[in-house]
Amino acid sequence: MLQGVLTVKSFTFLKATRQEQSKVFSYSGFTLLEIIVTLAIFSILAAIAVPIWGTLLPGYQLSAATRQVATEFHSVRNRAMVQYRRFRIVFDSGTTYRVERENTPGAADYTSFGGPKSLPGGVTVASSGTPVFQTHGDASPVANITLSNSKGVTKVVAISSTGRVEIQ
Repeated sequence: MLQGVLTVKSFTFLKATRQEQSKVFSYSGFTLLEIIVTLAIFSILAAIAVPIWGTLLPGYQLSAATRQVATEFHSVRNRAMVQYRRFRIVFDSGTTYRVERENTPGAADYTSFGGPKSLPGGVTVASSGTPVFQTHGDASPVANITLSNSKGVTKVVAISSTGRVEIQ
Protein backbone atom coordinates (compact mmCIF):
# COMPACT_ATOMS: atom_id res chain seq x y z
CA MET A 1 0.00 0.00 0.00
CA LEU A 2 1.02 3.55 -0.53
CA GLN A 3 1.90 5.43 2.60
CA GLY A 4 1.72 8.92 1.23
CA VAL A 5 2.46 11.31 -1.61
CA LEU A 6 5.45 13.63 -1.62
CA THR A 7 5.45 16.68 -3.94
CA VAL A 8 8.72 18.48 -4.70
CA LYS A 9 8.76 21.42 -7.17
CA SER A 10 5.92 20.07 -9.30
CA PHE A 11 7.29 16.48 -9.34
CA THR A 12 5.26 13.83 -7.60
CA PHE A 13 6.96 10.80 -6.09
CA LEU A 14 5.12 7.89 -4.63
CA LYS A 15 6.48 6.43 -1.48
CA ALA A 16 6.17 2.67 -1.43
CA THR A 17 6.90 -0.08 1.05
CA ARG A 18 9.53 -2.79 0.39
CA GLN A 19 6.96 -5.27 -0.96
CA GLU A 20 5.51 -2.72 -3.34
CA GLN A 21 8.99 -1.72 -4.60
CA SER A 22 9.66 -5.30 -5.73
CA LYS A 23 6.48 -5.18 -7.80
CA VAL A 24 7.24 -1.76 -9.29
CA PHE A 25 10.87 -2.53 -10.19
CA SER A 26 10.53 -6.03 -11.70
CA TYR A 27 13.21 -7.25 -14.09
CA SER A 28 12.51 -9.10 -17.33
CA GLY A 29 14.85 -11.65 -18.93
CA PHE A 30 15.64 -15.36 -19.06
CA THR A 31 16.52 -17.58 -16.19
CA LEU A 32 19.63 -19.73 -16.24
CA LEU A 33 17.47 -22.85 -16.55
CA GLU A 34 15.71 -21.52 -19.66
CA ILE A 35 19.04 -20.73 -21.32
CA ILE A 36 20.46 -24.18 -20.53
CA VAL A 37 17.36 -25.94 -21.91
CA THR A 38 17.50 -23.86 -25.10
CA LEU A 39 21.20 -24.65 -25.61
CA ALA A 40 20.52 -28.34 -25.05
CA ILE A 41 17.80 -28.36 -27.73
CA PHE A 42 20.07 -26.57 -30.24
CA SER A 43 22.90 -29.00 -29.46
CA ILE A 44 20.67 -31.99 -30.17
CA LEU A 45 19.49 -30.48 -33.47
CA ALA A 46 23.09 -29.72 -34.50
CA ALA A 47 24.16 -33.27 -33.64
CA ILE A 48 21.46 -34.58 -35.98
CA ALA A 49 22.10 -32.09 -38.81
CA VAL A 50 25.91 -32.37 -39.11
CA PRO A 51 26.04 -36.04 -40.22
CA ILE A 52 23.18 -35.49 -42.64
CA TRP A 53 24.98 -32.49 -44.16
CA GLY A 54 28.09 -34.64 -44.62
CA THR A 55 26.15 -37.15 -46.72
CA LEU A 56 24.44 -34.47 -48.82
CA LEU A 57 27.56 -32.40 -49.58
CA PRO A 58 29.14 -34.71 -52.22
CA GLY A 59 25.90 -34.66 -54.23
CA TYR A 60 25.76 -30.87 -54.13
CA GLN A 61 29.42 -30.64 -55.17
CA LEU A 62 28.83 -33.00 -58.11
CA SER A 63 25.83 -31.01 -59.29
CA ALA A 64 27.78 -27.75 -59.01
CA ALA A 65 30.74 -29.18 -60.93
CA THR A 66 28.47 -30.54 -63.67
CA ARG A 67 26.78 -27.16 -64.13
CA GLN A 68 30.18 -25.44 -64.09
CA VAL A 69 31.56 -27.66 -66.87
CA ALA A 70 28.39 -27.43 -68.97
CA THR A 71 28.33 -23.63 -68.61
CA GLU A 72 32.00 -23.45 -69.58
CA PHE A 73 31.31 -25.48 -72.75
CA HIS A 74 28.39 -23.16 -73.62
CA SER A 75 30.66 -20.17 -73.12
CA VAL A 76 33.45 -21.67 -75.23
CA ARG A 77 31.01 -22.43 -78.06
CA ASN A 78 29.76 -18.83 -78.02
CA ARG A 79 33.30 -17.44 -77.98
CA ALA A 80 34.22 -19.56 -80.99
CA MET A 81 31.34 -18.11 -82.99
CA VAL A 82 31.86 -14.50 -81.86
CA GLN A 83 35.66 -14.37 -82.21
CA TYR A 84 35.70 -16.57 -85.33
CA ARG A 85 38.38 -18.79 -83.82
CA ARG A 86 38.32 -22.37 -82.66
CA PHE A 87 38.16 -23.00 -78.91
CA ARG A 88 38.51 -26.09 -76.77
CA ILE A 89 38.57 -27.16 -73.13
CA VAL A 90 41.48 -29.32 -72.03
CA PHE A 91 41.26 -31.30 -68.79
CA ASP A 92 44.76 -31.18 -67.31
CA SER A 93 44.18 -33.48 -64.37
CA GLY A 94 41.26 -35.08 -62.63
CA THR A 95 40.30 -31.82 -60.95
CA THR A 96 41.41 -28.91 -63.19
CA TYR A 97 40.85 -27.72 -66.74
CA ARG A 98 41.77 -24.81 -68.96
CA VAL A 99 40.21 -23.05 -71.94
CA GLU A 100 42.36 -22.76 -75.05
CA ARG A 101 41.95 -20.52 -78.09
CA GLU A 102 43.37 -20.98 -81.55
CA ASN A 103 45.90 -18.21 -82.33
CA THR A 104 45.78 -18.29 -86.13
CA PRO A 105 42.50 -19.39 -87.74
CA GLY A 106 42.93 -22.86 -89.22
CA ALA A 107 46.47 -23.37 -87.87
CA ALA A 108 45.53 -25.47 -84.81
CA ASP A 109 48.00 -23.56 -82.62
CA TYR A 110 46.26 -23.23 -79.28
CA THR A 111 47.18 -21.05 -76.31
CA SER A 112 45.65 -20.87 -72.89
CA PHE A 113 42.74 -18.44 -72.64
CA GLY A 114 42.74 -17.58 -68.95
CA GLY A 115 44.26 -19.58 -66.14
CA PRO A 116 43.49 -23.10 -65.00
CA LYS A 117 40.12 -23.59 -63.36
CA SER A 118 39.36 -26.00 -60.53
CA LEU A 119 36.33 -28.16 -59.93
CA PRO A 120 34.65 -28.23 -56.50
CA GLY A 121 36.37 -30.42 -53.92
CA GLY A 122 35.77 -34.15 -54.07
CA VAL A 123 34.83 -34.15 -57.77
CA THR A 124 36.98 -35.74 -60.48
CA VAL A 125 36.60 -35.64 -64.25
CA ALA A 126 37.36 -37.99 -67.13
CA SER A 127 36.93 -37.11 -70.80
CA SER A 128 36.39 -39.34 -73.82
CA GLY A 129 37.96 -36.67 -76.03
CA THR A 130 38.74 -32.98 -76.38
CA PRO A 131 35.97 -31.39 -78.43
CA VAL A 132 37.01 -28.39 -80.52
CA PHE A 133 34.29 -25.84 -81.17
CA GLN A 134 34.40 -24.53 -84.72
CA THR A 135 33.55 -21.00 -85.82
CA HIS A 136 29.96 -22.00 -86.70
CA GLY A 137 29.29 -23.57 -83.29
CA ASP A 138 29.69 -27.20 -84.26
CA ALA A 139 32.10 -29.47 -82.37
CA SER A 140 34.41 -32.31 -83.27
CA PRO A 141 35.04 -34.89 -82.02
CA VAL A 142 31.91 -35.82 -80.10
CA ALA A 143 32.78 -36.21 -76.42
CA ASN A 144 31.37 -37.31 -73.09
CA ILE A 145 32.77 -35.65 -69.99
CA THR A 146 32.18 -37.86 -66.95
CA LEU A 147 32.24 -36.25 -63.52
CA SER A 148 32.19 -38.34 -60.34
CA ASN A 149 32.14 -37.59 -56.64
CA SER A 150 33.65 -39.32 -53.61
CA LYS A 151 30.54 -41.51 -53.23
CA GLY A 152 30.94 -42.97 -56.76
CA VAL A 153 27.96 -41.13 -58.22
CA THR A 154 28.55 -39.88 -61.78
CA LYS A 155 27.05 -37.34 -64.14
CA VAL A 156 27.88 -36.88 -67.81
CA VAL A 157 28.15 -33.73 -69.92
CA ALA A 158 27.66 -34.75 -73.54
CA ILE A 159 28.93 -32.65 -76.47
CA SER A 160 27.27 -33.47 -79.81
CA SER A 161 28.63 -32.81 -83.30
CA THR A 162 26.25 -29.86 -83.64
CA GLY A 163 27.81 -28.27 -80.55
CA ARG A 164 24.90 -29.02 -78.29
CA VAL A 165 25.90 -29.34 -74.62
CA GLU A 166 23.68 -31.61 -72.56
CA ILE A 167 23.80 -32.84 -68.96
CA GLN A 168 22.82 -36.50 -68.70
